[in-house]
Amino acid sequence: MKKNKFLLKMLITCTLGIITSSFLVENVSAQNYKLSVGSTLTKFSFMNSDGIPIDFMKNGSGTQFQIGSEYRLLDTSNFVAQSSSRRAIYFGQHKTLSRILSALIFDFSLESNQLNAVGDTRNIAFSYQTNFLGASLGLGVHIPLVFGTSINLQGRLSGQKIVQGNQLADNKYYDLTIDPQFSNVQIFYGFAGELQKKLSDKLDAFISVQKMGTNHALSTGKPTLNFQPTTISFGIKILK
Repeated sequence: MKKNKFLLKMLITCTLGIITSSFLVENVSAQNYKLSVGSTLTKFSFMNSDGIPIDFMKNGSGTQFQIGSEYRLLDTSNFVAQSSSRRAIYFGQHKTLSRILSALIFDFSLESNQLNAVGDTRNIAFSYQTNFLGASLGLGVHIPLVFGTSINLQGRLSGQKIVQGNQLADNKYYDLTIDPQFSNVQIFYGFAGELQKKLSDKLDAFISVQKMGTNHALSTGKPTLNFQPTTISFGIKILK
C-alpha cells in the first residue's frame, strides 16, 4: 500500500512536471492527437501468503483502447514564423540544445484495459475477467528514419482503477471490485517502442509494443498479486 501511494505521488509529480515544462519552454502544445486499439496479453504473478509463487495461472488476452495527445518539448517548425523572436534567435545560436529538445517527446493518454487470466487446479477451472480505466504518461525520444518512418522509445507510468471484474471458479462468480488485490489503484511502469509511418501531411499510422507491470511488495501472511501486461496496438496520429 505504501509503495502504491509513493508511485501514485510519482504519477502526479510527473504530470505537474510536464505542465510546468509547458511554461518553462514557451508555446508547448499538442503536435498531434493519437488514437489506438490493441491486444493485451496479461500475466498474473501470484504469490501465496508464504511467498511461494502460484504456477497454475495462464496468460489471458484482452483489449486496450487509448486516446491522448503527444507533445514535442521544442517544436522547431514554429521558428519559421518566429525567426525574429528572442526565443528563435536563442535556439538558432544553440543548435545542439535545439536538436536535443526537439527530439524529446511526452504524451498524456486516457485508456481502457482488459487484464484477464485463466487457470486450473485440482480439476477446477477458473478465469479472471476485468476492465480497468486510467491515465498514463510517456516520456522518451523521437528518432527519424527513412522513407517517412520514425521510432519513438519511451518510459511509461500509468495509474489504473478496476471498474468491473469477475472471477469464475467452480461454477460460481466472485466480484473482484471488492477484492483488495484488485480494488486498489494499480500503478504500472514500464517502457514502449513505437514505429510510425507518415501517410500524409496530417496523418501518421503506427504500431506500438508496450510492456508494463506493477510491483507490489510481499506482505507477511497475505497473498500478493502483480499484473504484467504486454500490449501490441495499432493506431493513427492526427497532426495539428
